[in-house]
Amino acid sequence: MSPTTCEDCQVRIQRFFGLLKAATTPCSRCSKHLCAKCASDHALIPFEDGQEPLPIEKKSIQSYCKKCFQDVSLLDYSRSYDVVEPEHGTVDNKMMTLLWVHGGASSRLMFRRHAPLLAKKGYRSILMDMPGHGTCVDTSILTLDQCVKTVQHILDSESCDATRTIYIGASLGAYTGFHVLGQLKDRFAGAVLMDCGQNVGPDCSVKARLGIWALRKMSVSMSNKSLMSAMMSTVKKSKADFHLVETCYAGGMFFQQGPAQCDCLHGVVPASIIPSLDFPILFFNGSEDYRDSEELWLSLCTDKTRSSLKVYDGGDHFFCHDSRFVRDMLDRIDQFVKTIAV
Repeated sequence: MSPTTCEDCQVRIQRFFGLLKAATTPCSRCSKHLCAKCASDHALIPFEDGQEPLPIEKKSIQSYCKKCFQDVSLLDYSRSYDVVEPEHGTVDNKMMTLLWVHGGASSRLMFRRHAPLLAKKGYRSILMDMPGHGTCVDTSILTLDQCVKTVQHILDSESCDATRTIYIGASLGAYTGFHVLGQLKDRFAGAVLMDCGQNVGPDCSVKARLGIWALRKMSVSMSNKSLMSAMMSTVKKSKADFHLVETCYAGGMFFQQGPAQCDCLHGVVPASIIPSLDFPILFFNGSEDYRDSEELWLSLCTDKTRSSLKVYDGGDHFFCHDSRFVRDMLDRIDQFVKTIAV
């Protein structure tokens, strides 16, 4: 029996006359031998910035060692958030700042194509990696309190004016956003929350509870790479075509936080938080997504005049990357922010 060592984590892998040779996977870039866990955790779809997108059926998920993963990923691993300045390049104290918070297993790349379009309208955007995601995957754990600390740190670091800062969250970023907004209500002037129309908290329906259970089960029993492949299969059935694969998969996905994500989702009670927020909220959902509480969330908003809900007919959980809706969504965000900036 001869030992083989994973060149990433240095764990020794036993092989018997080569019969378990498949227990090691070579890095797609440098050919280092990797154990199954390292090969699974560091997997992505290579996509060079500026390259013409390939048809989705031709894209494949490849495994890398940790260093090559970070080299190939579109994420800049030297920082955990990006700032996209207005197109005219000037910054003044009247400028509105949009803090974008991505969905589960994703990274700050999720809205990298949206922010420049709003920069043309004069907005500064901050794209952040959630705790345990993106460049923070090895440095922090996803918890509701850690989300609050991460957002607070960014707001302080970028000297964000509470009267001119808008929180924008999608899916996990929206659900944890309820908690963040409840804890930091004095740091924001408004919020845009997407893909959060279903109550998944402790008082949720049996159907939602089963969904959380299934998500937790998959995140524990399936590898990061397998979950990414399953997500890609779902994406192929979606009509979302606005840089979805490039922005959500070419940086890698971070399903390692699956159980923690379930804890966060199941720990938030929007109905108890929304009435405490004295600023307007703009809700977006796709008609094909789960949404049993969207009307309730809207009815609980204290600012009845400026709060609203837009449901895109035919949109699914990826509607914010669907070219049928993106322009309208950004225009609505623009109009919403203008009501706050006056």
